[in-house]
Amino acid sequence: MTGLPPTKTYSRFSVQRFVALNLSVLCLVLTPHLLFGANTQAPITLEQAKAQFESGKTIQALETVEELIDSLPSPGILQEAYFLQATILKQDAQIMEALTVVRQLLEEFPFSPVANSARILIAELYSHNQDYSQALLHLYKALDYAADQELRRTLFQRIRQAELSNGNPLDAIKAALNEMMLVDPSERLELEQLTQTLVLQQLDEEALQNLIEGYAKRYPGDLATIRLIEIHTSRGDEVLAERDIRGFLKRFPNHPYAQTAMALLQSFINKIKLHPHILGVALPFSGPMKPYGTDLLNGIRLAIDIAKEQWGLSSVGLVVKDTTSLTAPLRVEMQQLLNEFQPRAVIGPLLSREIRSLGHLPDDYATPFLTPSSTLLNVRQYGSYWFNTAMTSSVQAKRLVEYAIMTLGYHRFCIIHPKTAYGRELADMFAKEVIHSGGEVIAVEEYTEEQTDIGEQLRHLKVKDLAQYGLEETEETRTGEERLVYTPGFDAVFLPGQPVHLAIIAAQLAFFDMNVPILGGNSWHNSELFRWAKHDLNGSIFVDGFFLNSPDPSVQMFIQRYRRQFHREPSLFAVQAYDAATLVLETLRKGAQSGQDVWDQLVRRSDLPALSGFASFSSAGILNRRLYLLQVNNPTFTQMN
Repeated sequence: MTGLPPTKTYSRFSVQRFVALNLSVLCLVLTPHLLFGANTQAPITLEQAKAQFESGKTIQALETVEELIDSLPSPGILQEAYFLQATILKQDAQIMEALTVVRQLLEEFPFSPVANSARILIAELYSHNQDYSQALLHLYKALDYAADQELRRTLFQRIRQAELSNGNPLDAIKAALNEMMLVDPSERLELEQLTQTLVLQQLDEEALQNLIEGYAKRYPGDLATIRLIEIHTSRGDEVLAERDIRGFLKRFPNHPYAQTAMALLQSFINKIKLHPHILGVALPFSGPMKPYGTDLLNGIRLAIDIAKEQWGLSSVGLVVKDTTSLTAPLRVEMQQLLNEFQPRAVIGPLLSREIRSLGHLPDDYATPFLTPSSTLLNVRQYGSYWFNTAMTSSVQAKRLVEYAIMTLGYHRFCIIHPKTAYGRELADMFAKEVIHSGGEVIAVEEYTEEQTDIGEQLRHLKVKDLAQYGLEETEETRTGEERLVYTPGFDAVFLPGQPVHLAIIAAQLAFFDMNVPILGGNSWHNSELFRWAKHDLNGSIFVDGFFLNSPDPSVQMFIQRYRRQFHREPSLFAVQAYDAATLVLETLRKGAQSGQDVWDQLVRRSDLPALSGFASFSSAGILNRRLYLLQVNNPTFTQMN
C-alpha cells in the first residue's frame, strides 16, 4: 500500500499540492478526451495575481495565487507565489494564516532569493501579534544577510522600534547608533536626540554601566557616565559619584561637561576631607576585572554602613581609586592619594603584580594596605604594612588537614592534582600541612586538564601504596574462582580539581578499589559538580571561605543586607573585602588615630571580628579566619561546622 511517508509532516499547502497532483493524474486516466477538442483555459500566472492585488482585488488575488500554488509551478515561481500569498494574507489581516505560509516558504526554501524578504515579513507579522522576541530573532537574522546599505538602515530602524516595544532600551540605543552611521547629518541629529532621551530617561544603572563599557571613550559613553553621576549624586551616594567623575575626566578631559565634573569632584573631595578618618580603596572598575572590583567595593560599602548603624561610627570617609583608568603608574597615583587624603588604611589592590609594583610604599607612609583578593602566600615579603584577607591556598590546606587529622583521625594521604599553577600550589600546601601535623603523604600524582583517563596515575599510586601500607590479598569468589583484592593503606585522597575532572577521577578511584574518603578545596563549590559527578562524591568534604546557606545568624544578616542593597548575591570577593573593611573599622572603634595605630591592632589582636568569627593575621600577613567545612550531598552542600 502506498501513500504519504509516515515520518514526514506535511503542512496544509504540501497536502494541497499532493492532492492536486493525484487528481490531475486521475483525470488523465479517466478522461483523456479532455485533452483534445476542449476549450483550454489560459494558464494562471504570478503576474495576474500581482495585478489583482495591486488594483485592490484582494480576494481575487488570493484565489488566483492559491490556484497557482495548486498547479505545481516550478520552484522559482512557487517561492514567489508563497511570498505573495503571505503578503496578501497580511494585507487582509489574516495574520496567523500569513505566518503559516511564510514559515512554509522559509522551511522549504531557506536559500530562496526571497528568503530575506520573508524574514522581514515574518518579523512584521510577529510584531503585529506583539511577539517582539520572535520578531527580533528574524530581524537580526535578516540583518546578517543584508548587504544593501539602505536595507540595513531600514532593519536597524525596525530593530530599534522592536527593542523598545520589547522593553530593551539599551539594545534600542545600540541599534540607533548603528543606524546613525548610515544616515545624513540631519537625520543623525534626530537619532542623537532619541538616544539622549533613552539614556536619560529609560536606562537603569546596570544598563548605563553596560553602555559605558561598550563606548568607553566615545558617544554615548560620555552621556551615560554623566547620567550615572547624576543618579549617584541625587541619592547621596558620593562614593560612587566620585568614582564615576574621576573615570569621566580620565576618558573625556576636553568634554563640555568636564568643568562641571571638576567642580563636583572638588566638592566631594572637600566633604571627604572633613571626616576624621578616611579609608582608601584601590580596585578595578572597568575592563575585564570590573565585576571583581564591583563586588569588592560593595563589600566595603556594606561594612561601613553596618559600622555606622551598630557602632555609631559615622566619621569615616571613603576615597576610591580605579586602578584600571590611571593617568600615571599605580605607585605614583597611590602616593598622590596617600599625600592628599592621609587615609588610616587602604583596601587593595586586587592583583599580586600590583602589590609587587607598590612594594614598600605602605611602610614608607606607615599606612596598612589590605588586599582582599591576592593569592600571594606571604605579602609581608613586600613590607610589614601589607595584610591579606583573601582565602589563600595555605589557609585552605591548613583548615582541611586540621579537620582530617584532628577530627576524622586520618593520617595517611594521597594527592591527585591538576597540572596547573593553582593545582600544584594547593597540593604542595596540603602536603606541607600534613607533614607539619604529623601525618604522611603516600603518593602525589598529577594530570593534565585534557585527560579523561588517569588509570596510569592510579596504577603508580597503587604501586607506591603497596610498597608501604597497602594490602593485596587473594579472595575466593562465589563461583570458586580466586581474585586479588586491594585494600588501600591510605586514609583519604586530596583532589583540588574542577568539577568535570572530579567526576572522572572519583569514578576511576572506585574502579581501582580505592574506596577511601575524598577531600577537596573551594573549587568544588560549584553546582556543576552535581551535573558531572552525580553521586560519586557524596559524603566527600571540602572547604570554602563563604557559604550562602550557612545557618550562622551574622552570615545570614550580611547576605540579606547585601541582597537588599545591591540586588545580587554576595560573592567570596565581597566577603573578603567586607572583612578587610570591618577589621580596619574595628581598630578605629577601638581608638586608632593613625595608620600606625591601625597596624598595631591588626598585628597584635587575635579577636579581630571577621564575618565567620574571630580572626588574626599570621606572620605572613594572611588572615587566619574560620573556613566552612562543606559536605557533598547531591543535590546540595551541607555545612559541617
